[in-house]
Amino acid sequence: MAPRPKISVITASKNGARFLRETIGSVLEQSFTNYEHVLVDGASTDDTIEILKEYKDIRWISEPDKNADEGFYKAMTMACGEYIMLCSVSDGYLDSSWFERCMEVLENDPTVSLVYGLTQQMSEDGRLGKIVPSGYLNHPPPQKTSFFPFWLGTFCLCPESTFCVRADVYKKCFPEYADTDFFLQNDPLLSFNYSFNVKGYLPYFLPVVASFGRYHHDSNRIKSAKLGRDMKKQYQSAIIRYGNEVLSGSKKHIFRDGKSNIIKEIKPEELKLYRQKVLDYRINRKFYLGKKSAGGLNYWLRKLKILSGYLLGGQRIFN
Repeated sequence: MAPRPKISVITASKNGARFLRETIGSVLEQSFTNYEHVLVDGASTDDTIEILKEYKDIRWISEPDKNADEGFYKAMTMACGEYIMLCSVSDGYLDSSWFERCMEVLENDPTVSLVYGLTQQMSEDGRLGKIVPSGYLNHPPPQKTSFFPFWLGTFCLCPESTFCVRADVYKKCFPEYADTDFFLQNDPLLSFNYSFNVKGYLPYFLPVVASFGRYHHDSNRIKSAKLGRDMKKQYQSAIIRYGNEVLSGSKKHIFRDGKSNIIKEIKPEELKLYRQKVLDYRINRKFYLGKKSAGGLNYWLRKLKILSGYLLGGQRIFN
């Protein structure tokens, strides 16, 4: 039997032949080589299959599916690695040492379950643009257990095109695929981020522009954009509900290591400090994420609204 690879890079593809070689090439250029690349194609009608046949080391299948979410789910079930990385067919890696950097953290710190970095937007014709989340360039997010109140206050996401996560943890947090409009089943990135944090696993941020995410023409972009907005609202509402339960003391939040062992529990005497942190992150959310600088009339109106809701709601962080 072949030794188990350390990393499984999983890719979902459909009619993305024009980007496929660049995506595969960014994986092949990595300095860390103990990985497998698993690709699930949704029965492409372009040159995807012909291109895949050129790469003998890629493990792939091609069959009809509903969308990329289902493709990623299939790829996850095929993955053999100890760690999983997601790479859409139009995306790729900018830092050739990214896999190696992730391994240095995950192999040496058993409390960390996921490593993530920064991604850079790319146009359809290959021009690099904004770095996301831009706020992390000057104000890196808190690490490990300190990330939890940051997540409650900012609703932030670990960029899917950068993260490297322990396979067992990923499978525990990734939902069964279902054709529904509820984010826990329908949006894998939102669902994964929600479950990962609620279950108490710990992330670790590296200040590296690790990947690019390409924006390209999509005939269903209007429908997808509306669905994305709806899913984001559900995601934020779910975080608010969970945060209010934890910070009011009605629900205990525990932290877990990479093997799902409990390593810490938020104690009642810590709740006041947690509430203060979450409130600060909530008020300054756009600043921490790099979407807008603190200050100005809109900032103060928003701060007043949040503080009023907090004071009227008792121990609720926000309504």
